[in-house]
Amino acid sequence: MDILMTECIFFIFIYLFCFLGALSKDLLDTFLERIEGILIVKIIVSSLAVTILLYGFSDRLLEKLSFKPFTTLCYTMGLISFEVLVKYNSMKNIGGFSRGSVSNQMG
Repeated sequence: MDILMTECIFFIFIYLFCFLGALSKDLLDTFLERIEGILIVKIIVSSLAVTILLYGFSDRLLEKLSFKPFTTLCYTMGLISFEVLVKYNSMKNIGGFSRGSVSNQMG
């Protein structure tokens, strides 16, 4: 039970810094008027996705990094994941993966 609690706290630690990275990117974009408002759902989803990725590789990363660089990596990945998610959602056609372009190619 103690190991489960430790792992849950570690996952929350990673999520917190990824969330802060995504939130700061969103606040900057809102302040600079690139987007109209805070996109909380995108912040939560992008933070969770990158948290799962970082948690999966955390054993290997922590063999080579101490906690301070790992924390910086979590924050930076939060920044990057939010930017990728917003860019992905704002593009109309992504290499033929959208429904409209696929149906136009087939029809």
